[in-house]
Amino acid sequence: MSSTKSRIQIKTIISSPTPLLPRPLPSSPSKKRQRTRVLGTMFKLFMGLGLVIYLLWVVGFFWERAMLPQPGDGGRESTLGSEKANVLREGGGGGMISNKPEAYVTFLSSIIDPWYLLSTRLLLYQLRHHPRTSDPARPLIVLTTPQIPAAAEDKLENEGAEIKRVELLVDGFPVPEGMGENHHWKDQYTKLHIFNLTTYSRLLYLDNDILLLQSLAPLWETNLPTMKNGGVAGVGERNKLSMVENDKRTRPEEGEVKDYLNAGFMMITPDEERFNELRKVRGYKPFYMEQALLNHYFDWKGAHPWEELDPLSVSHFPQKEDLTGGYQSLHAKMWKDDIDKEVVDHWEEIIKDMEQFWNSR
Repeated sequence: MSSTKSRIQIKTIISSPTPLLPRPLPSSPSKKRQRTRVLGTMFKLFMGLGLVIYLLWVVGFFWERAMLPQPGDGGRESTLGSEKANVLREGGGGGMISNKPEAYVTFLSSIIDPWYLLSTRLLLYQLRHHPRTSDPARPLIVLTTPQIPAAAEDKLENEGAEIKRVELLVDGFPVPEGMGENHHWKDQYTKLHIFNLTTYSRLLYLDNDILLLQSLAPLWETNLPTMKNGGVAGVGERNKLSMVENDKRTRPEEGEVKDYLNAGFMMITPDEERFNELRKVRGYKPFYMEQALLNHYFDWKGAHPWEELDPLSVSHFPQKEDLTGGYQSLHAKMWKDDIDKEVVDHWEEIIKDMEQFWNSR
């Protein structure tokens, strides 16, 4: 009897629901729904990160603009005289920071010899218009004197020059004996006005008889001249002891130390104080006029030694080998100096290019 009852109880337990087992877990989301949620979260994170980056860029942009010096903001300019470049170059890299422009400058004091007007036009054409030698980023300033007719100034201005008429400097400078009234050097001291063009950070002065072979734009990448030395850089012509007082220029010897600056090709930092100092310089032999004055003031052994540009910037004694020798420019009066025929032929070709250029306009 008890055996039968036990079997009945076991059967009842087995056949009845088992309340002690846990309820089945709810079905988990599908893998597709999980991926969707992950992608949505990542999208929101990237959007948030992008917004932060954008806001940082906007803040940095306006901060940088606020910190830049504004034109005419005298409070941010470093001065040596009444006007100067904003930051004086001290050499050793870093270049110059300035809100003042750079420019080329030449000097036209007389056109009694018409070749000087033609040469000025040719220099202007090469700097502004010739496809191989132009530097459109920088203007050419032509300093003129009261002797230059207005028609000549108008022609140069129409061809792209900036004309700045200046008064003759007659400060009692010494002049060579026997200099006639029509001598082409008689007003050369007036060229010193270039040091007073203080609205420019740097100027590359070029005599108007410079013939370009390449663009001079790379010269502006140099960190010269440095104001601590005087603000003038150039290419030497000869050793000072070898200079002779006549118009017959002679080529330097091989290996000769060229410590005599040729004032027909100079990178300068304009400065009013320097300009006023130069007007007072005396005590030099005046045969080469303003060039003699500059070599006296900027002597390598003095307080303001001039600095050297790349010697391939200009050849002061052009010869045919220079046409393919890597020079950027040649310096000579091609119409009268004793120059290799190949060089003169090249000069004449550039004149033809210029005339064709203007005749086609």
